[in-house]
Amino acid sequence: MTRLGIGTVGCGGAAEDMAAAIEQLPETYVAAAYDTLPERARALAQAHGAKAHRSVEELFADRTVDVVYIALPHHLLAPTAMAALAAGKHVLVEKPMALDVETARELERLAAERGRLIVPVLELRTSAVAREARRLVTGGAIGEVTSVRIRTVIDKPATYWQSGPRGLVNDSWRARRAEAGGGVVLMNSIHQLDLVRYVTGHSFVRASAEIATLHADVEVEDSAAAVLRLSNGGIASLAAAAHSPGATDEERLEIDGTEGRIDLPDPSRNPGALRVFLRRRWEELPAGRKLDLDIGETDTYLELLRGFVLALTENKPPPVTARDAAKALATVLAIYESSTTGRAVDIDHAAERQ
Repeated sequence: MTRLGIGTVGCGGAAEDMAAAIEQLPETYVAAAYDTLPERARALAQAHGAKAHRSVEELFADRTVDVVYIALPHHLLAPTAMAALAAGKHVLVEKPMALDVETARELERLAAERGRLIVPVLELRTSAVAREARRLVTGGAIGEVTSVRIRTVIDKPATYWQSGPRGLVNDSWRARRAEAGGGVVLMNSIHQLDLVRYVTGHSFVRASAEIATLHADVEVEDSAAAVLRLSNGGIASLAAAAHSPGATDEERLEIDGTEGRIDLPDPSRNPGALRVFLRRRWEELPAGRKLDLDIGETDTYLELLRGFVLALTENKPPPVTARDAAKALATVLAIYESSTTGRAVDIDHAAERQ
């Protein structure tokens, strides 16, 4: 088959991870790069034998670019994705994809109208651990899901808000609400909120929450707590902290059921281990003791990209959809609204009915 040329818009740390995955997959290659800082685009392009463009319009017009990967500040993701779709390109776009649910839905509609594929980068669901957890939960290993505990507990460096997690940027957009859309919940917890839906098959239907800025001099939250009702009647809790002193290995997901429990580890620390406790034997798994299942590590960017290519070339279901991103975003926005109003907020899942 003809290899897919991928053009990168935004050449920071996420783009470096995606470019490394692109080079590992025989079906894809880095064709072009653009960044508002030309030296960054040139560096990424040179590292991968690609062309550095002087404008995003020039990259869109490049005939070697079949897919546009967008890794920009949050407020620029949706308009850039819309422009790429209008130019006839397939799109990979970093989360949250949009800052409001209607725009996320509009991206889904526009892609369908154009016959293009758009996939948001909610990559954790492509890990082997997440897939095995989904198999166990949906297969009935732990019975009916009753409660979920989500911990997004991190110790970000103080420089994070000005220069990103790797210190590669000189732009404090993450600290500004209009450009970021939110803080630790939108930037980090959204991944785990999406994972809950993926692993359990249940949506969030109501949120009661508080958010606060307790550590950093920024406009967005660095701390949050929420209680969330699941569509099956179960209850989830979220504890999020961007600056918990010394926190390591604490971005975790714990799922209780009527017949057992599953713990998904911090993906950045021990991504291959899945802890399971069962009250009754299920398949080859014994009951009555904690089991640490070594599922193996996964390059989640590579797996997301592999799924994207299969969706394009073999008409397989994409690994993540725009609708998945819209649902995750709706939950985040309900958390924010509840904190502002002081009331429980029902979560809009109109996207599910379209």
